Amino acid sequence: MKLKNIIVLGMYPYPWHHLEISDTMRMMTKSFENVKKIFLNPSVGFRRAKAQKYSFQITWRYRECGDVIVCTPPLEVIPASLGFGKLKNTWAMKNLDRLISSLLGSEWREETILYLSSGGVTQSYETFSALSPKWTIFDVLDDNIGFPGIGEQEKNILDRQLSHILSNATLVTAVSEFLVEKLKKKYATTVNWLPNGLDVEKFTYCPAYGQPIDELKSLDKPLIGFVGAITSWLDFELMLKIAEHIKKGTLVLVGPIIESAVPHELLSKLRNHHRVSFLGSKPYAQVPHFLHQFDVLILPRNYEPHSLASDPLKFYEYLATGKPVVSTALPSVKRFSEIVFIADTHEEFLKAIERAQRTWSEEKLLKIKNVVKDISWKKRAEKIIKLFHENI
Repeated sequence: MKLKNIIVLGMYPYPWHHLEISDTMRMMTKSFENVKKIFLNPSVGFRRAKAQKYSFQITWRYRECGDVIVCTPPLEVIPASLGFGKLKNTWAMKNLDRLISSLLGSEWREETILYLSSGGVTQSYETFSALSPKWTIFDVLDDNIGFPGIGEQEKNILDRQLSHILSNATLVTAVSEFLVEKLKKKYATTVNWLPNGLDVEKFTYCPAYGQPIDELKSLDKPLIGFVGAITSWLDFELMLKIAEHIKKGTLVLVGPIIESAVPHELLSKLRNHHRVSFLGSKPYAQVPHFLHQFDVLILPRNYEPHSLASDPLKFYEYLATGKPVVSTALPSVKRFSEIVFIADTHEEFLKAIERAQRTWSEEKLLKIKNVVKDISWKKRAEKIIKLFHENI
């Protein structure tokens, strides 16, 4: 097969120009080389489309953004109520093949990979069904069906959809060894381990990142920082213990709060604690600056199944800063035990924060630099294409 094109379905709910968070599918799209790239914006739903000022359109809209053709589905500003949701989706999928043929030609299936992820199982399933591709890569980025809040009926539907894609994809990859083993056991399918990547240059120190940030100036130092979505995979009891434990300094939390997915009582206690500062969402472009202003970077993940299966992008971004990192003992983090502080229990985590400030050394910094240089989105994109060719 001579690969000429790649069609990427974005992760729900992050269209191409989403500013507040990064995700694997957009970073991978940017990193593929020597192919024509088409990025399909995921359907974001009526409320988000309205908030983001989508225009009304009855056909797929597309435009060139650098070397990527970004396509947006039709009818996004129509509410999903009264059966319109199903109608919108049916119309979009019915017209998707026509869009792809107009962009790539009628014989596109012979020289094109459809690249899907588990970040929106239903959209991946529907896109796969609508396009009937010859070649497909399915990248499993989380234990998405294991997320809390999914009802049994919906879980059964998602499970069937996931099983169908896994059975028919040319190549299946997963970001953590924990997730690889879970998929192999449950679905009896071949899965390749492929950890996430990193924009190394973006997160490496530069003089601009040393400039003070106004929101941090008045906070008591040292700054113990977390950046990322504040949601179900965080250990809120641990974060409250950190706030209670530190005698000086501030626990700084930067990122959107997913209110429906967090324990409200613990969140309220954190919000009211004098050693905790919530700074809300920040544009992704500002994230490296915040990280370099913190004294210790923490990843207080819990041990729920969907958390254990993850390979957090934020962890790699933390590493690239060269700052001391303290993490709970996620399987995907344990392989970095020589260069980060890993804690199995709350008590170990609290002690690790103190040790991180006290014992950080140039020797560890050099080890981190040697590890980080081999973790890039470009290398991940090259690896996934290599694996693909080995599987056809």
